[in-house]
Amino acid sequence: LLHEGYVRAIGVSNFLPKHLKALLKSAEVVPMIDQIEFHPGWMQPETVSFCEEHGILVEAWSPLGSGKLLSDPALVALAEKYNRSTAQICLRWCLQKGKLPLPKSTTPSRIEENLRLFDFQISKEDSDLIDGLACVGRTGSDPDNAKF
Repeated sequence: LLHEGYVRAIGVSNFLPKHLKALLKSAEVVPMIDQIEFHPGWMQPETVSFCEEHGILVEAWSPLGSGKLLSDPALVALAEKYNRSTAQICLRWCLQKGKLPLPKSTTPSRIEENLRLFDFQISKEDSDLIDGLACVGRTGSDPDNAKF
């Protein structure tokens, strides 16, 4: 479909390095995106590193930890510091990490708020603080043990 022009990109979801390695052995096209759970406290460094080494963009599903991160005290404090919402802090952090956040909302005001990410920067010190947060928001299952 890619070669015939019906699609412009090939992507995968929840592929870990071992899955990507197996795919790359026989795939004619390297996936352009791996959509994985990625948010403060759940950064999947091995998968992210593999994707970066192979030019695969990480698209972050559940960048707000399914809402669990919105009440995290450290993120709430940063939101107050930057005069932003906690969601905006999580999404901006994700962008500054070079990942594409994929927030989910059906509320028009939240969708609009989620788009207002490009007129501020999180400092390196604050980004490092976010990097060190404990995992409180993981919602997905282990791709090797998922029950379908």
